[in-house]
Amino acid sequence: MAECSTPERYLNGERDQVEREEKFDMYTEDYRGHQPVDYRIIKGPPLEYLTGICPYPPSIPSMDEIQIKTCLFLIKPFRYSPNQHGKYPQAIRNEHKYIDIWDEHHVRMPCSPRNVDKNGRERWPNIVVALSNLKKKCEQKSANFDDLKKTIELCADRTYNVACLEYLFKEIFSDEQRLHFISVVLPSICSLAMKVDIICSQPPPLLRAGSNESITMSQVQAASLLACSFFCLFPCRSGSRLKKEYKYFQDPNFNALYLRGGREKVEKIRCIVHYFERIQVRKPTGVITFRRYSIPSQYVPKWSESNKNLIPVHFTTAKKIEDIECSLQVDFANRYIGGGVLNTGCVQEEIRFAICPEMIVSILVCEAMDDDECIFLIGCERYSSYRGYSKTFQYDTDYQDRSFKDNWGRKWSHVVAIDAIYFDDPLKQFDMKIIKREILKAYTGFYSRKPTNQVAFPVVTGNWGCGAFNGDREVKAIIQLMAASQTVRPMIYTAFGDKKLIESFAAIYDYLIGERATVRDLYRYLKKFCEASEKTTLFEFI
Repeated sequence: MAECSTPERYLNGERDQVEREEKFDMYTEDYRGHQPVDYRIIKGPPLEYLTGICPYPPSIPSMDEIQIKTCLFLIKPFRYSPNQHGKYPQAIRNEHKYIDIWDEHHVRMPCSPRNVDKNGRERWPNIVVALSNLKKKCEQKSANFDDLKKTIELCADRTYNVACLEYLFKEIFSDEQRLHFISVVLPSICSLAMKVDIICSQPPPLLRAGSNESITMSQVQAASLLACSFFCLFPCRSGSRLKKEYKYFQDPNFNALYLRGGREKVEKIRCIVHYFERIQVRKPTGVITFRRYSIPSQYVPKWSESNKNLIPVHFTTAKKIEDIECSLQVDFANRYIGGGVLNTGCVQEEIRFAICPEMIVSILVCEAMDDDECIFLIGCERYSSYRGYSKTFQYDTDYQDRSFKDNWGRKWSHVVAIDAIYFDDPLKQFDMKIIKREILKAYTGFYSRKPTNQVAFPVVTGNWGCGAFNGDREVKAIIQLMAASQTVRPMIYTAFGDKKLIESFAAIYDYLIGERATVRDLYRYLKKFCEASEKTTLFEFI
């Protein structure tokens, strides 16, 4: 299975790696003679050449064949077929009975009998009453924004500043949109939250650092959990109520997102509301997976000895990562997955989570990443288009995600979250200890779980760890070229609007190909560059 490799797979993968190198040598030869029509923004082999390597979702064993204990499920074994209409994933326990687990290994659910107030009374019955009353008023078209605010505060048993949510409701929405949200969308969110005990049937497990575990759930279960976040229902995740097991988790509740802030926060809420509107119109029928992954230390390459050839690279300024299909898309992640999506942040990771809100569920279950880890987000659907970036980010229009599904029912959407180091002093990054950490992080994220031709789809990335993290773009580019070449994945490098970097990276790549450079040569360049007393740029140094 592509997402559930065991260490033994590394032992017999060498022959497959060689076969892939031979296949990709052909692409590289094509690249040498390829003359793109527009050298200003596009270089390298045609994009379709690389995305055509795996135009359909990778084949994986059926759920009922999975015997690996680290693969955890919130649903019963399910097999997707495009010809079977009306067949949906079912909760792991569908006897309409919630089985509670209240411990440090699982999400502490709002519907748990052990979720109590300061007087020891169960909170869930009162939450259900509050949500039921709001739902009834909405259906009668008599609810207003104050009713929503009071319900959020009643459910959370605390007061909140919800200025951004209020601004969306009162200033951005038209009268027609406001009525539709109140009378149609909000009752649906209430129902999803109230039924979380039946929809999920048991608490999701937490994916701890170093666990190499995955959790698979239905899109409806993800929607129910997000509805709970919408009403700020998850206990023990912040403030004085924070339990010690959540020390390295983010708060999955939306209260910080609602708090007064810039227009970009309002637009992120708008994306999430649009998601709820879409799933109210048509119930999602698919499956998503979150998976932590780290490579055992004995399988980490000796970079100074690697003779892997460089893989083919397509360079472009014309596309964004999320727009390139049939590839492993890189999330320029925070160590705490999701970054500031539920707060003020609004750059690459936060925007991706806003337009694909099912990804926000990873915040609920995933602990902060260690240096040798990555997190995969598989099957999450995209619902929104957008324009702008950071302070200028805005919801634009509805997005129809027409990606194919695999036999589990997951969209052909594979995203890997890898976190780069933040440098308060950019000069600190020119240290081989730091460089090796970043190489390992990229290598872990790019590694093909099952190293064969069938799943070696390209990785699409860009200026990872640059921008706000102060990473050197040229150093990070060479690091990612090393990692992709070692894993024998072709790379699509997109630096939206950064024409200068694309041209210089493509030029240095041409030079390296002409010199028949290998991964160890790139490693040596990095090492000598870090040792050099006078710094130019890495590309000039090479």
